Amino acid sequence: MAEYTRMLAQLVADTGYEDLPPEVVDRAKTVMMDTLSCAVAGYTKAPEECGWVIRIAKEMGGPAESTVWMDGAKLSAMAAAMANACMVHTIDYDDTHLESVAHLGSSLLGAVLSLGEKLHASGKEVLTAFVLGFEVAARVGNSVNKGAVHRHYKYWHPTATAGTIGCAAACAKLMGFDAERTEMCIGLGIDQAAGFRYCIDKGDFSKSLHPAWSALRGVMAAQVIAVGGNGPKGLLEYPTGFCNAMCDQPVMDYLDEDLGKTWAVMKDALKMYPSIHGSHSGIEATLNVVTEHDLKPEEIQEIHIRLSPLAKGQGVNYEPANVLAARLSMPCCMAIAAIKRQVTLDDFTEELIHDPKFLEYMKKVTIEPYPEFNERFPDSGFTSEATITTTDGRTFSSLVPYCKAHPMRPATEQDIREKYFMLANITWPQEKSERVYQAFRDLGSYGDIGDLVALMQA
Repeated sequence: MAEYTRMLAQLVADTGYEDLPPEVVDRAKTVMMDTLSCAVAGYTKAPEECGWVIRIAKEMGGPAESTVWMDGAKLSAMAAAMANACMVHTIDYDDTHLESVAHLGSSLLGAVLSLGEKLHASGKEVLTAFVLGFEVAARVGNSVNKGAVHRHYKYWHPTATAGTIGCAAACAKLMGFDAERTEMCIGLGIDQAAGFRYCIDKGDFSKSLHPAWSALRGVMAAQVIAVGGNGPKGLLEYPTGFCNAMCDQPVMDYLDEDLGKTWAVMKDALKMYPSIHGSHSGIEATLNVVTEHDLKPEEIQEIHIRLSPLAKGQGVNYEPANVLAARLSMPCCMAIAAIKRQVTLDDFTEELIHDPKFLEYMKKVTIEPYPEFNERFPDSGFTSEATITTTDGRTFSSLVPYCKAHPMRPATEQDIREKYFMLANITWPQEKSERVYQAFRDLGSYGDIGDLVALMQA
């Protein structure tokens, strides 16, 4: 069997900043900046969840190596990485690599900025580590998800599993390991890769902890190898290793297909709505119908959503127990879209999801997995069609093959900028948001990433 783990390790060890195409570097900056803005907003919008993990990180303590963003505490790189990555994912507004169904920016940004600060890494070194970590994570995720018969995502949350492996690869790059030590570092990441899909269905705090633990474990794996420890080799392809254990029929070719020629970060999708990515095309389709035909909420009898099947039952929750669960509920998202003609962070509240009238309105939304969309739009995965029937018997439909910000329908620079400032300004004054925005645009010019991190404190 091909030595897939070694191939990925070799890519990580051998690839330098100068080897990355300019468009890949630019895309990585955009993803990193978008990811950070989610943490900045999460710090204020999800104070309880952020508070939990920051408190634990402070109890972990350690040498004053790295900074907890916004809070300003100086902790060990592992503790800071855990807190920072968690904050990103609390509001579920961060990027999705759609093919592997993984939010990779959250864990990777937490890992590379925190370890990078400890190591006094340059902006170019941090960018390179982010791109390579993303590449490894996406390829691993694809091998057990994309085209697989019994997909990894049926049980597992790739944000946690692929994310841990990607963080280990990124941290190995920051440490400057050769291919052999990089492979062992990735092996330790593989060995620690875990996280069930329960959190998608229920909306509990483990979802935000998945990137937190991925970042922590990635930093830890690199530090273990750095002090002379060792780790498993060939663990992706091993008979009882990751790919065979995590998926009935993995597609191993995705691990090395066009390796070093194509870059997964170019296929990353940003979120234009603060909700489960599978809801986005349905939200758009619902908004298209209600705005085009000026339908009032009380005029709507039924909202029927046909969508590309991803995982049985995913996102079909008519009784969300908390705000995060509401963001992960497609009936909730479509009901908000129909009633408010928008879906924003402020639309998800405890009051709303416990309002009997709203819960009753959610029942107007029906969800139908529609396999034909996978055949018609094989490169989408998130196609939806909304058909709305009115109380007087009229029927209107809208089909959205690719949600806004999908790689096949990229967000504009204006879209990206507006989202960044909308989120960053929740916590920061405009002037600070502007400075950090420009800092990420100039990321490659930083000689010490710690100078950029210093700008981010509240």
